[in-house]
Amino acid sequence: MKREKKQKKVKQQTPKRTLISRFDWLNRFRHWWLGGVSIRRSLFRVTAAWQTLGILIAVLVVGYVMAAIYTQSGEFIISLDRNMADDGFILSETTDFSEHLITLYGTAVDGANNISIFDIDRNVMNVDGDHNGIDYVAYTFYIKNNTEDVHDYQYQLMIRDKDKGVENAAWVMLFKEGEQGIYAMMGADGKPESQSSISEFPFMEYASKEMQEAQNAAEGDMYELTTIPFEAKDVVCSGVREDIEPGEYDKYTAVIWVEGEDPECVDDIIGGYIELTMKFSY
Repeated sequence: MKREKKQKKVKQQTPKRTLISRFDWLNRFRHWWLGGVSIRRSLFRVTAAWQTLGILIAVLVVGYVMAAIYTQSGEFIISLDRNMADDGFILSETTDFSEHLITLYGTAVDGANNISIFDIDRNVMNVDGDHNGIDYVAYTFYIKNNTEDVHDYQYQLMIRDKDKGVENAAWVMLFKEGEQGIYAMMGADGKPESQSSISEFPFMEYASKEMQEAQNAAEGDMYELTTIPFEAKDVVCSGVREDIEPGEYDKYTAVIWVEGEDPECVDDIIGGYIELTMKFSY
């Protein structure tokens, strides 16, 4: 009789099982989260920590791959520095400035072949936004003083990344408010890159006075195109825009291609790339 009473008493003291205790994985997670004292539970906490770390690494890898896909070779990026953006300067692909942007992205041209300046669309400076050709990058955009004050700003067109020496054969044509300049890396012989043609070179009606005079100075029936050397190893050109009025905007068009007449346009650069960025600041 006493034994039966003891068993009954023990049974009454046994706690009722909770919902969590009925599912092993929930119970294990509870012990891992709240802490445990057994070796088994401690090992589970270590395993779970490594699993969490593995998930985080996988997320970072996926993010890196997505960024690599987005940042294609040959793209063109335009950006305002923070001070200009905070004051109210804005960028746009159109003159209506329907979007107030501080960064613009041109798309890449994959597998581009070398071409001649004669292969570039003669209307290239009159098409807004991203309008690449088959073998060249072309982008037209606008920068607006959306502040209440008159400002000066500076721009710098730079090489953001490159590979296999493509920059040595890349030519850049920049239109600023309708006037163009054509830039190339200084030649291996220490002289500005140039080329001759029996036909008048395109876009010369938009060229600076110095470039037009250089073309007209060619001997005989030949026309001469002499480029402006890059300012530095990774700087194509720079300049200052003075006294831009409130509400006034400037137009820019950048064209980038690998010039087939450049002496550095050789087989060794096949498979390479070049990426440019244009930055605006006070």
